[in-house]
Amino acid sequence: MGDQGSPVQIRPSRREVGGQVTESASTRILTVPNVLSLLRLLTVPIFLWLFTHDQENIAVIIYAAGAWTDFFDGYIARRFNQVSEFGKLLDPLSDRVYIVSLAVALVVRGTLPGWLAGVVIGRDILVLIALPMLAKKGVARIPVNFTGKTATACLLFGFTCLAYSETTFGGAAVADDIGFPFVGIGAALYWAAGVMYAREAARRLSGKDTVRIAG
Repeated sequence: MGDQGSPVQIRPSRREVGGQVTESASTRILTVPNVLSLLRLLTVPIFLWLFTHDQENIAVIIYAAGAWTDFFDGYIARRFNQVSEFGKLLDPLSDRVYIVSLAVALVVRGTLPGWLAGVVIGRDILVLIALPMLAKKGVARIPVNFTGKTATACLLFGFTCLAYSETTFGGAAVADDIGFPFVGIGAALYWAAGVMYAREAARRLSGKDTVRIAG
């Protein structure tokens, strides 16, 4: 028996997934990372209107600034312990909207081939179809992996370069030569990450992956 007078240490609940123990995310909504993600979403219609109304320069500045918030919100969330369940949903959602909106705008402008945009958008459509089906079967949300994060970064940078090529800024003439390789790499990684998510979902459906609460 232990000393009855010893203080009791209360540990936060932890989740053990696949043998790894991680701290549970906060249920807070109003955090700095979430505000940044919301602001990124709010800039989408502004960017689209400017980009399609001969205001490419200011549109690209707004888009690039929004794209940078994708790095900062994740860093702030991890560095200052502001990871939240809401943020885990909001951040990837804002990324998808950001990528798809610019892809469509670039296709309309004739800068991006429709088939390449279809490769990127098609993967997101499959994910949107799969998510509710998995939720009905009780499969928990699968966290974004490193490959998916790298794909998103490549696509954001590549699409920004393609949009930059439509501006009158210096270096615009060669921006598409930089952007297309990043878009190609990003698209390939996008699908590679999708395959990884599908395999993880299959493992969870088969019951091989367990989720336990560690006291």
